[in-house]
Amino acid sequence: MTSLFTLFATLGLALVGQTLPAGDTTPVDDAPLLPAITPESILPNAIRAELRTPRVMVPVGSPVFVEFTIINISDVPVKLSVPGALVGRERYDGGIGLPLEHVFSAAQFRGLDVVSETNPAMGERVTRKPEYPIPAITLSPYATIGLRFDVARFYPGLHQAGIYQLTWRPYGGVVTSNTVQIHVVQYKQVVMETEFGNVTLQLLYDKAPHHVANFLDLVDRRFYNGKSFHLAFENQFLLGGCPNNDGTGRRPDGLTLPPEFNDTPFQFGTVGMALIEGDQQSGSSQFFICLSRQPNWDGRYTAFAQIAGPQSLAVLRKMAQVEVDAERHPKKPLLIKNMSIQDAVIVPRVSQ
Repeated sequence: MTSLFTLFATLGLALVGQTLPAGDTTPVDDAPLLPAITPESILPNAIRAELRTPRVMVPVGSPVFVEFTIINISDVPVKLSVPGALVGRERYDGGIGLPLEHVFSAAQFRGLDVVSETNPAMGERVTRKPEYPIPAITLSPYATIGLRFDVARFYPGLHQAGIYQLTWRPYGGVVTSNTVQIHVVQYKQVVMETEFGNVTLQLLYDKAPHHVANFLDLVDRRFYNGKSFHLAFENQFLLGGCPNNDGTGRRPDGLTLPPEFNDTPFQFGTVGMALIEGDQQSGSSQFFICLSRQPNWDGRYTAFAQIAGPQSLAVLRKMAQVEVDAERHPKKPLLIKNMSIQDAVIVPRVSQ
């Protein structure tokens, strides 16, 4: 089972002893240690605090993972302790990584400053005063230590839609991290109605956000209603979304998109943006649906959606069997009767 907290550390090598002259029988362990910098001295000039978010856009209700990192930017060891907490003498047995108590080491044992338009003081209400002694940490010269976890467990307001700015001021606020922004959004999905049944398109927000926004805009404008799939290549793809129903058109406003190539494989049910041959900047309204694995298209076209669910895939198989003429045009129009936008059902991930 994946642990709730993922600890990570990149440890540097510290000079903990001196070279002994010939004949010296002093044990290496008794050699003098370099003096450690502490928060009471010049800590702000010795360490750097950093935040990183693996995902800047997160669906409502999903975990919000944040990485907290402390970097020793000096050439001597740095001793880190939680201000106001009892300091234990025993070694920390939670594994190699930044203890959670050090994350909540800001003034009054706060963790993050969380600011949003609707809740500017969210972070001020969350504190975690240790109930037991917390061992200090000595960080080697130029070493890094960190912790990654779902901050929404402590800040449940992050499960609500909004734009949030996160800042970290550990060790009583003597250092301040960079500010990261997280956009918590209600993901949408598109339902396409055809004569064979309904097809649900799960949108790839993380992979192609601009293409997703473009597609949703067109669906919202009812652009695709009454359009057709004007080409059907057996076991390869269906192509549609042209306003002229012949492959010559694009959005009425002429807007085009730069590519957002990603690692999504083009396989049965993958939805990609059609392009004019030789022009990667020509993405507009026309899209194709894969009917089989097409490895040569990986990294050459932008995948922005996936047909989701067994019922939708069964409908796609029926659509793929449409009769075509010599030019691969369906003999009977393969119409998009209607496209509508719905809230997507997100299955929360426990780790990432």
